[in-house]
Amino acid sequence: MPETKFRCPYCGVEFIEKSDNTKLRTIDFGRDADELAVTGYIWLNHGIQARYHCCPACEGYSVQITGFDNAFSLTYPPYTGIVLPDYIPEPIKTDYLEACAILDASPRAAATLARRCLQGMIRDYWRVKAGNLASEIDLIKDKISVDEYRVLNGIRRLGNIGAHMEKDVNLIVDIDPGEAQKLVKVLELLLKDWYIARHDRNELYQEIFEIDQDKQEQRRSS
Repeated sequence: MPETKFRCPYCGVEFIEKSDNTKLRTIDFGRDADELAVTGYIWLNHGIQARYHCCPACEGYSVQITGFDNAFSLTYPPYTGIVLPDYIPEPIKTDYLEACAILDASPRAAATLARRCLQGMIRDYWRVKAGNLASEIDLIKDKISVDEYRVLNGIRRLGNIGAHMEKDVNLIVDIDPGEAQKLVKVLELLLKDWYIARHDRNELYQEIFEIDQDKQEQRRSS
């Protein structure tokens, strides 16, 4: 099978799918996997693929059911997100966790929540506020990398797909579960790079300040 990655819904660890941790089964209404191997069918209009995973990190078992052409995707158990520390504002954590909860059921809604979560993060972390998210991203353009700026705008635009109907009501621009999962992964990266890294850095700095103060007091008292 091609080299792909899967994120464990139990512990959140990503691993490369290999024969010792992933088993693939293909099924459709009229044929099972054994019949497909005999007849040589490689394309089924109404088939599904079941990927069974055993996480090499936590040894948890899960299954991912996917329709051909990514018509649908379901993972059991569903991904519930990474554990976020208490110092991250509650509204941001709520939007993130709700986006994780509906990744499979409604990818477009998950994209909308990812956009909302991003806006909350920008307003809280960077202390900026404007009339809309596009303007707020522009306000921090000179404080972030070019790639990060492009990614933030990408999340904004993808979230708009979930939030707003197209001018032509008959035009449907969809977001599949895999794409919604990538939006959530970017949120997790930003949460780590912004909030968690800042907290860890400040804690370490404070420890160094305290060590220095203690050593200076020892020198003065000697």
